[in-house]
Amino acid sequence: MSFDLNHKYWVSTRKEISQLLKKQNRLKKIEPPEKPVSFKIFSELYVLYVELVNKLTFIYHNTFQVQKRAVVRTLVESATQQLMKLKEELKALEISEYVYIDKALIARKLTPRDLVIWRSPQFLYRRPLDVQNILAENTLYMNDEEREEKAAKDWVPMSEAVKLIQAHERARSARVYMANLKFTFKPDQAMSIPVKRTMFSADFIKPDESCEDLRRRDDMGDATEDIENLNRLRNNAACKIQTWWRGYRTRKIVKIKKRFKEELYGMKKVRKLKRPNQKENEIQDMYKKEMLKKKLDEDFINLINDERTRLLQVRCPWMMEDISDHIRAWFKEFYDKTENFHPYPPPVKKGTVLVVIDETMNPIDFQQTLGKKPMTKEEKKKQRDKEKQEKKKKKAKLKMIKMKEAKRRKKLRDQGIIDVGYELAASQPIINIEETMQTFAKDWRDIDEYLNKNHDPIVDWVTEEELSKIHQEVRGLVDEYMRVEYELLREALAKDRNEKYKRQKVKYPKEKKKKKKRVPKDMTADRTLESLFQELKDGGIIEDVARKDFDEFIADFNFLSDDTRDEDSLTTLGPAKGDIKMVIQESMLGMGEFDIPKPKSILLIGPLRSGKKLLCQIIASELNAVFMNLSPEKTYKFADDLKYFLHVVLKVAKAFQPTIIYFEEAHRLFWKRVPPEAREIKPKLLGTSINSKILKPLKKQDKIVLIGTSNTPWSAAGGIKKAFQKVLLIPKCDYGTSFLLWLELMTENAPDDMKEHAYSALARVLQAYSSGEITENIRETLNVQRKMRLQTEALDPHEFLECFISKNDPPIFPPEQKIMDKFTKWFGKFNSLQKSRNKFIAQRLAKASKKK
Repeated sequence: MSFDLNHKYWVSTRKEISQLLKKQNRLKKIEPPEKPVSFKIFSELYVLYVELVNKLTFIYHNTFQVQKRAVVRTLVESATQQLMKLKEELKALEISEYVYIDKALIARKLTPRDLVIWRSPQFLYRRPLDVQNILAENTLYMNDEEREEKAAKDWVPMSEAVKLIQAHERARSARVYMANLKFTFKPDQAMSIPVKRTMFSADFIKPDESCEDLRRRDDMGDATEDIENLNRLRNNAACKIQTWWRGYRTRKIVKIKKRFKEELYGMKKVRKLKRPNQKENEIQDMYKKEMLKKKLDEDFINLINDERTRLLQVRCPWMMEDISDHIRAWFKEFYDKTENFHPYPPPVKKGTVLVVIDETMNPIDFQQTLGKKPMTKEEKKKQRDKEKQEKKKKKAKLKMIKMKEAKRRKKLRDQGIIDVGYELAASQPIINIEETMQTFAKDWRDIDEYLNKNHDPIVDWVTEEELSKIHQEVRGLVDEYMRVEYELLREALAKDRNEKYKRQKVKYPKEKKKKKKRVPKDMTADRTLESLFQELKDGGIIEDVARKDFDEFIADFNFLSDDTRDEDSLTTLGPAKGDIKMVIQESMLGMGEFDIPKPKSILLIGPLRSGKKLLCQIIASELNAVFMNLSPEKTYKFADDLKYFLHVVLKVAKAFQPTIIYFEEAHRLFWKRVPPEAREIKPKLLGTSINSKILKPLKKQDKIVLIGTSNTPWSAAGGIKKAFQKVLLIPKCDYGTSFLLWLELMTENAPDDMKEHAYSALARVLQAYSSGEITENIRETLNVQRKMRLQTEALDPHEFLECFISKNDPPIFPPEQKIMDKFTKWFGKFNSLQKSRNKFIAQRLAKASKKK
């Protein structure tokens, strides 16, 4: 992106931030509103923060100036944290993982798809460049010559691929030609195409009576004809041609407009053409930008060091003289007015900094203390105890006020009312945004950002900051020397007065003892990360994941829930598949560059072929994460040395994070009874180690997440609840999702010139089937042979139904409603929000039954 565009984007975003802060300041003063009003306020703020986060991440990704990048990073991180806090408040009001804010979206003229805040590669976690170079097969630091050499090596398999494509294309062309070729023969039919183009004397006029006029005209040659008749014939011919041409052109325009409207309304799709290495190129470009940012950071550090060295050489001697002269003047002032010296400020209180900020006694107050007797130890102890008691009373008073406030808010929450003003006023991310914007407005008001297209740091700020640091360091040294001079003056004064000299005690700040952390023994200290990574890859633990994005998980949103709320403003319709996609995207935000809370482990449950593993692969692909498959069929061969295996897994996962640790059919790790046919792979091998050996060592800032899938979670024991912090149920296909599946997959698999098909009817009739079954059905039905016959034999919708019933043995039927009810029941027990929702509904029903 160009510098000019990024600058304009930054200016407009700053204005939006200031408007948002003004709106929040007004909301801080309102009284606690009713539940529907609170939901409306939070939903409007949530939509505004989604737009803000999207813009700020885009700006941060393209900002290179070091000092400005720090400002934008603080804004992005704080805005994203506030966004997640708003989402938690909305979930608490909705008592559900799924939030529907359609009214706020309509007001902003947006759709649920605009709430997606996952913009790869803007949210990607940046690995260290050396680690990323291992994953990129040492291509990150290549120069132009090395890239040309690698491209030349890759050209050989590419040429073979081209030959293969050409062979298949020739075969396809031959099949099309043979399918459309018709051999017909008529006795008196003239040759439509001459066999030899060099037969100039050939007679191509048919010997029929209808062609006698042509032959007569050819024989007459230069006979004169009536000019008016000829002109009339020409005009008629021209009118005829123009009529047909205009009709054709109008029909074509109408067809294009109709197609555009159908695509706009979602009734038709255009086939997507993706570049094969688009995702890899984007990630590579991102790391190229990171290399530039790293170089600018190194230049900035060198500038700081050079500026510090220059200031130490040029300004340090003068600074020491100024400080010592100021302290001597302070000595003289007190001696002239009190004939004594003020106690020298101890290093515990930052020394003579107190003199500069005028926090020492003035000469008059000091004169009054000279006549007083020094306090005894008991008096000092009483004074200290009194101060402690006063502090305790203040703390207790503040604690009581906070407890009363917390009880008041809890009482309101129990009634479904949230104190919006307090929540916004006490939000630390909002405070950070306000402080950052105030600091930016103050520091950058005299800086023209547009002129700094080379991303140079602002040297004056570096000089001021280093001068401040050097001044503190130098003042500490000068204090040590001046304290010696101070004691000499006091000693001389004591001699003049014939008094006993007593040296002043110096209190130094206590050094904090560093806690010695127990460092676990590294069993692979002599191994390189690259060798450990390769060992897991050779063992089949680390798998290569095909590049996929969330668009490949075809699903629609629930557009009815917001309009079908009950008397308690709760939704009555369940989620659609598109809603589960949004929840997963929000859960994965913590896997990015910024400090955002995230779950350590997620369990996806749902019927067979509902897209659980596809979602796991999409998450790994979108995050550019290392994909570790710890399913039982992969890990049973490491049972002899499980401790070493888990050590290597965690070490590689932390070094190459972000990392996805995947468990296929995770219920097998906690089976109540292991089937005899599955005992060979030892399915419960890692069941007891997930909490203690994998989840416990992970810290909040680690970009590692465990993801499991299950199609029979009720067959597992209670340990599965402790292993997975978050449980998500993938719902069955609704009409919207089914329609999108048929529309997308038919567009991708059917020819471009295929006429309209009954997508709506297919979606309605086959709605109960899972997405995987529909995908497989379309691929089997529209195979190569069937596509070849589409020109002569139209596609019948019954063919898809026959594929489910007749072509499979046994026939494929949609999942029964009993199974879905079983999933819903298990999900209600293990998901905390769904559990609270079920409890609330049960209490409401109990109250209603009592009234009757």
